[in-house]
Amino acid sequence: MSEEQRAKNVGHPDFMLWNPVEGVMSEAFRPFVIPMVGLVVGGVMMQIPPEKCANAATIGKLVLYFGSQSFMNIYMGWVMRTSVTVPAGTTLANGHVLDTPLTGCPAGFALTAMQQVISFCVFLLFFAAVYFTPYRYVPKKLNSAFDVFCVIIFGCVFALNIALNNFSLGYISIAVNLIIRSCLPLSTFLSQQCLAICGLYPCKPCRAKEISLMAIGVVCAIVFTWARIRGEQAMHPDKVSESTNMLLGVFMCMCSLLCGSLNLALAGVLGETKLNVYDTVAYMAIPATLFLLPIAMFVQKPVPGMWPEVFGRATMSDFEILKGVWALNKTTMAWLVLSGVFSFLYNIVQFSIVHTLSPSATAFGGNFNKAALIFLTLLLPFLRVHELPGEPWIGIIWGAVILNIVAFSYYSMLQIEYKNEAHTKLLGRTASESSSETSSDNEDGSSE
Repeated sequence: MSEEQRAKNVGHPDFMLWNPVEGVMSEAFRPFVIPMVGLVVGGVMMQIPPEKCANAATIGKLVLYFGSQSFMNIYMGWVMRTSVTVPAGTTLANGHVLDTPLTGCPAGFALTAMQQVISFCVFLLFFAAVYFTPYRYVPKKLNSAFDVFCVIIFGCVFALNIALNNFSLGYISIAVNLIIRSCLPLSTFLSQQCLAICGLYPCKPCRAKEISLMAIGVVCAIVFTWARIRGEQAMHPDKVSESTNMLLGVFMCMCSLLCGSLNLALAGVLGETKLNVYDTVAYMAIPATLFLLPIAMFVQKPVPGMWPEVFGRATMSDFEILKGVWALNKTTMAWLVLSGVFSFLYNIVQFSIVHTLSPSATAFGGNFNKAALIFLTLLLPFLRVHELPGEPWIGIIWGAVILNIVAFSYYSMLQIEYKNEAHTKLLGRTASESSSETSSDNEDGSSE
């Protein structure tokens, strides 16, 4: 392969398929280095016997959680925004030669529907494979119309949360997406308080320290996003449409955040369904897909980057984007299909970790993973897929990130402390009641 051809192919999806050795060092693969290391190290640590290291398995699960969550975030950002669909230098049907590559596949709603269908197909394969074995799995039975209603509501809100998040990844960077989603604790708290006012949810205690920390974290996220957009405008003053698209991506990410908060709040309102990851796929995949299909097929949206130039249209539906990608680069479609398999596997890893660690530790791990990935993206050049802005914007970005990480990490630690205190009080109360009953029995025996 000539040096000129190699330079053109670096970062193209086909490059890693046909050149695996050189692809490992390609720009497309570099962002996945740390997640892959996390997956390998976490998997190895989980195999260490408890007698050799008592905490190895727990630490390994957290490292594995970091690796899997980071991998999914980076992979979806790569598929939606930065993977090369049509390389620069390609001659279009109208005779125009692309001077900038067409990247990503900004079809968040269609991709989420596809992921639901693929996850359902993977579940069916698993179900059939183990059906005639001792490991047969049968989904939990829904015993009432209320259970069915809960599943449909959860499925639609959950799908909308993921779809809006995928949508935003086609327009904003992973760092901006993650720092906005780090504000989930405050949006969830506000959703629960609103439902409490309506008498639909128990009122949460308002602790000044917790609210202050959440507010600081949200302000830092706002400052970070503002500085990132202004920095992009300073670097590319001629690309006004890109700044508008970034604002659209930020708005959609905020909508996704609200849906995530609503999903958590609805769990308390509608009742605990106690579905595991397999039940969730079995029951929610089809309603979620049917809910997303009309949006994917009929809703027109502005398309970013070189998409208007390639297709001659400023707005397209997700279905039209997928048709265009299929015609231009079927390898990109393969990456989209693979995201459904990865999504199913990631949900299994997440579910197993949640059920083997405490919810507080898992929540803290999730917040830490977001913060660590943002920090590493800014710190390590090989993780970046976009150039960082210059001063003063990069200084503002660093300050906002550090303060955001400190605020939400401290908030998570407070949550763990409060829950430990409540658990300790509950154990003390139980022990006291048990002691009182024993004393009463002894007195009754003495009187006889």
